[in-house]
Amino acid sequence: MAHIRIPFSNLGANPRLQKQLTPYERGCIIGRHSLDANPVSVAAYYSMPRQTVLSTIKISPYRIQGANLPKSGRPKVYTARDYRSLLRHIRLYPKDTYDQVRTATGCAFKNDTIRRYLSLYGIANWRARRRPHLTEAAVAARLAWCLRHRYMTYEEWGLFMWSDECSVERGRGKNQEWCFRTPDQKWEREMIQTYNAHKNMSVMVWGCFWDYGRSDLYVMDRDFESKKHGYSARSYLEVLNAQVAPWYEELDDDAYVFMQDNAPIHNAYVVRDWFIAHGIRRIDWPPYSPDLNPIEHIWWVLKKLLIEMYPELSASFGKSDQDREDMEEALKECWAAIPKETFDKLYISMGHRIEACIAADGWHTKY
Repeated sequence: MAHIRIPFSNLGANPRLQKQLTPYERGCIIGRHSLDANPVSVAAYYSMPRQTVLSTIKISPYRIQGANLPKSGRPKVYTARDYRSLLRHIRLYPKDTYDQVRTATGCAFKNDTIRRYLSLYGIANWRARRRPHLTEAAVAARLAWCLRHRYMTYEEWGLFMWSDECSVERGRGKNQEWCFRTPDQKWEREMIQTYNAHKNMSVMVWGCFWDYGRSDLYVMDRDFESKKHGYSARSYLEVLNAQVAPWYEELDDDAYVFMQDNAPIHNAYVVRDWFIAHGIRRIDWPPYSPDLNPIEHIWWVLKKLLIEMYPELSASFGKSDQDREDMEEALKECWAAIPKETFDKLYISMGHRIEACIAADGWHTKY
């Protein structure tokens, strides 16, 4: 039974909170009271305070098998109307910050309060995905293109020669590292994933693949006759002459269609004339659609392989001609090491990419 403290006695260093009666003890009180025992005699029999017995008897009809009744808890700071206003604002303006939400609703919600309430509706504050900006015209073009090619089979997608360029920077492409630690170890040296703050040497490469093969990884050269000494249509013509023309001649199959995005160097008149002269068909590609181009995912695989197969390159900061040659050769070997199954999965996924774009009405997809 409950311990009765002696009045004016010294308090212990670890005082115990007042213990609640167990369902069994409540049952004993109610049972004895049902035998026509008055509350005073029940309190004396069990050595309990009389008020405890009285309140137990009074609340007994509201208890289920003597269990504790739920506590009322701390009074609500905000009304149901305040929470409805919060939910309505979040759904209308999902990119607002916490401070903007508080200002708009007129309630001084704490961040934890906002997170806890929104979690009831499956809403959390996520980092927005980064995708190319789309205009209404681009969206309409993407949707129309997907609808035209909606019912193509994966065998037909395999007849596309998927091509693209990528700038590979040395040391980039590392996986996000995770570590087991306590909150106090957050800034310890062993718990930090470092990166190079300075821009490292980069190489522009071009690649292409189709159902039964792939091109060589071609290292593109800058056009120093161009205005900004960058990559021009002349640089791209070197790729076409060195890779596309020989492969088309070897395939000797008019069923293959060449795919390239809408980069300016791809749409130059000299490039268009080259395709006409060589009799190579091209597909009209919708604008701002890297999510529909399966080769885009190969570049992440290539960068990851470069770090795994040549870790010494990632730690290097040399900029000599030999350093560049080493990186170019390493990239070519990594390209050749990518399994064919990886390429097959990408062009087979075109059906899912098309359906995702149609479901999004031409807007961004997860790819």
